[in-house]
Amino acid sequence: MTMTLYVVPGSHPCAAVERALRVKALPYERVDLLPVAHNFVQRRRFGAGTVPGIVFDSGEKLTGSAAILRRLDELVPEPPLLPGDRLMRAEVVQAARWGEEVLQPVARRLVWAALKRDSGAMMSYTEGARLPVPRRLAALAAGGVAAAEVRIHGASDPDIRADLVNLPHHLARIDAWIDNSVLAGSAVNAADLQIGAGVRLLLTLGDVEPLIAGRPAGALARRHFPEYPGHVPKGTLPASWFREASTSVGARLVPDVTL
Repeated sequence: MTMTLYVVPGSHPCAAVERALRVKALPYERVDLLPVAHNFVQRRRFGAGTVPGIVFDSGEKLTGSAAILRRLDELVPEPPLLPGDRLMRAEVVQAARWGEEVLQPVARRLVWAALKRDSGAMMSYTEGARLPVPRRLAALAAGGVAAAEVRIHGASDPDIRADLVNLPHHLARIDAWIDNSVLAGSAVNAADLQIGAGVRLLLTLGDVEPLIAGRPAGALARRHFPEYPGHVPKGTLPASWFREASTSVGARLVPDVTL
């Protein structure tokens, strides 16, 4: 079984699916796309402008990390991405859904907000990628791409400031799942991948990394994604935005983990 995976370099849902393919030892070809432009390419190929997208050797096409992870488990049950125990399986499914629906857009907004302020850092996220255009041209377009992505994903200054205030509580939720063995167990599961990839992307932001360093959530991300492209230097986002967030980051809150 050989498949083709369509990704945007540095994308966390793409990283989650790519890690799942490796966990299941499945051969695949990777096609790198450029942000913003990927929207048009994917719509023509899949009918939806999102990544990741995958084409199986049967010709079946899917987009979206959650859908792809489910299908991979159906096609190749071992090793499973969901535990066999019914109760634990429900917990993992819930955590994975939260990772896709809540954490994924937060990480995306924060990264694009940072890249809008330092578009020169964008090329660091393409390390190891085979871009469809010369790197020099991609670098020249970085500023416009970042501005467009900020508009597309609603990464306005007020939204980012709210994300930073809420981030410590998101991290506490992840730490609680780790404490309860929903995450970071002996076998990798779908929630490890969805949440770990999102946290790992956040760790590429020099301003955000100190909020995560030393926490179980950070260890989870580095365990499953030890290498991850991209870095935006500390000082890119306004320091004043972090003051309110820093007042709560030291507390290991245990929030209600229901959605």
